[in-house]
Amino acid sequence: MEVESSANREAQRFGLKNSIPTNFGSDYVFQIVPKVDWAAIAVSLSTNTVKLYSPVTAQYYGEFKGHTDTVNQIAFSSDLLHSCSSDGTIRSWDTRSFQQVACIDASDNGQEVFSFSFGDHLLAAGCKQQVCLWDWRSSKQVACLEESHMDDVTQVHFVPNNRNKLVSASVDGLICLFNTEGDINDDDHLDSVINVGTSVGKIGFLGDSYQKLWCLTHIETLSPAGSIGPAEAILGGGHVDVVRSVLQMPSEYGGSAGLFGWTGGEDGRLCCWTSEENSAAGNSNNRSWTSSELVVKPSRNRQKNRHSPY
Repeated sequence: MEVESSANREAQRFGLKNSIPTNFGSDYVFQIVPKVDWAAIAVSLSTNTVKLYSPVTAQYYGEFKGHTDTVNQIAFSSDLLHSCSSDGTIRSWDTRSFQQVACIDASDNGQEVFSFSFGDHLLAAGCKQQVCLWDWRSSKQVACLEESHMDDVTQVHFVPNNRNKLVSASVDGLICLFNTEGDINDDDHLDSVINVGTSVGKIGFLGDSYQKLWCLTHIETLSPAGSIGPAEAILGGGHVDVVRSVLQMPSEYGGSAGLFGWTGGEDGRLCCWTSEENSAAGNSNNRSWTSSELVVKPSRNRQKNRHSPY
């Protein structure tokens, strides 16, 4: 993989605007996702809860409680937040009332749900070695594909511009493309398979028409290989442990305030970053702060256990 020289280009530096301890102790921030209109961001935590904040002011709106095991993925659709968990459920939450409004339970036989994706009328989920599909309008299961993968299915994604096509990825190193039209089964609806050769952690789409697929493996390799330019931004000084999630704000939402975005990590902190000019000393609007409403103190003998999602 080629890396361009950064000798003639200086990275923009961003300063810490806000720093929020979501909890004191051994709690992690797993994922940060925005609403479509950026009116809120959702943050999944290792406490099996999801919290909601303002992406501009960092105001705390509330939290969603119900999962009894690790929350593996969260995603918005309109005023609903969806989440899946190792407790075997996919839940939908009203972001105005913070109440659960729907739940699909796949926990039979000890199932875990590692990923989910919504199509036009289908909901797909990676459930251990299976890809399960439901009609999300009725919550009725319509298919269970159990012959294509031999290990945990870490990711499922409907292709953005072709909602009848579903891509799955697994610890077995395979990426499968399914056609979800008609009576879905492994024999007739598996279109193609890519063998990456090592465990796949995440996948996504590239290009104007989403014709390209990227994957991130569990040995931290990124495919496809290509040219990577020099760093355009450097964020430093906010975290004291591994950074798990980075969310960059589009210019139309954060640009006027000089905001770069948010990061979350294994130190349990949410950090908001602004351009160095806006975070200069003496600007009281940009000093770091913490909200006492978010603080939960653990017992003194609490031990830190590093979480491995798969």
